[in-house]
Amino acid sequence: MKTLGVLTLLLPAIAICFALSTARAVEAQADKLPEAPGKATVVAVCTSCHGSEVMTDAPRTVAGWVDVMFLMKDFGAMATEAEWKTVTDYVVANLALLEVNKAEAAHMQLVFGLSEAAAKDVIAYRDKQGGFKTIDDLKNAPGVDAAKIDALKERLLFR
Repeated sequence: MKTLGVLTLLLPAIAICFALSTARAVEAQADKLPEAPGKATVVAVCTSCHGSEVMTDAPRTVAGWVDVMFLMKDFGAMATEAEWKTVTDYVVANLALLEVNKAEAAHMQLVFGLSEAAAKDVIAYRDKQGGFKTIDDLKNAPGVDAAKIDALKERLLFR
């Protein structure tokens, strides 16, 4: 009888400790991801299966991330279409390597925080110039903030 009483008190305490450690682990995973719109959805959808280091430690291009999203769906990751869009937009905007000479306007828009019209202007300028060879070429494009380009230089590919 005494053992049953101890178990009755001990089991809820163990459950609470487990819940707190799980919450702390999810919080630690979230800390590796950039603070940006959509982060909570990314944490909820992605880090239930793997740590955020899988996302942050292996650089991928936009096309690479799009492929990963399809693979995750194929592997059974569960999310609504709206959540998949949020996750994809988040990784493109905050993690993806951008091939500036191949990027679509929508990706320029996400990465540089441009309006749709400004992103299309950058693409038109790029096409007219025959592509961007350097960061300075990109800085000459209309509507793109030079400071933003400098901040993203590690993620920009000129090939």
